[in-house]
Amino acid sequence: MLSEILKIKPGLTSIIGSGGKTTLMYSLAKELSASKKVIICTFTKIYKPEHIITLTDPSEEDIKNALLANNCICVGKLSTEEKLTMPDISVEILLKYADYVISEADGAKGLPLKAHRHYEPVIHRKPVNTIQVLGISGINKKIKDVCHRPETYAEIAGASINDKVTPEMAARVVKREGLCDTLIINQVENDDNMKDAEKIAAYLDIPVFAGEIRKGDLICLRL
Repeated sequence: MLSEILKIKPGLTSIIGSGGKTTLMYSLAKELSASKKVIICTFTKIYKPEHIITLTDPSEEDIKNALLANNCICVGKLSTEEKLTMPDISVEILLKYADYVISEADGAKGLPLKAHRHYEPVIHRKPVNTIQVLGISGINKKIKDVCHRPETYAEIAGASINDKVTPEMAARVVKREGLCDTLIINQVENDDNMKDAEKIAAYLDIPVFAGEIRKGDLICLRL
């Protein structure tokens, strides 16, 4: 189970980065809610989930009652017909009723790699788990083609947006940003992908896992 592999602790888990955040959020919620109370939310924007009971602009009493009948709910404020933004209720209040709050804390517009601007990630309480996702499909491709905020990514990497992202470069960006305590290298589907993931892990000094989140298949490359 991903939650056991990643040793997810009760409290707030913030998921940042690119290349599989939403899949990870829902996978963790499904696993953890088998025995505990879980609230999903966002500090940016997410599509309203169809498979989880969603409360929009709820009161504290609404949340309490929903969790009496369900182990997992999504809480947010409607920004468009399809998307939710962060709820008005604080994480501290959410954690009164849930064992785990899992939140997406930044966006990546579907690209496998990203850099963060000064206001990202958006986190309203110090998380007990901050997990960054990195899509291996962005490796060996040009920054301008595979990175959200390509100019910022190039600046942090010390490169041009026309340069290809090497494993060393990807690790350099993660390390210089210093935003996570755990890195998941996602979309690892073959031996070449794994070799690139191992190169990334070799440059870092935080726990690194690699594999395919959607299959619940991760191996530890570095502790």
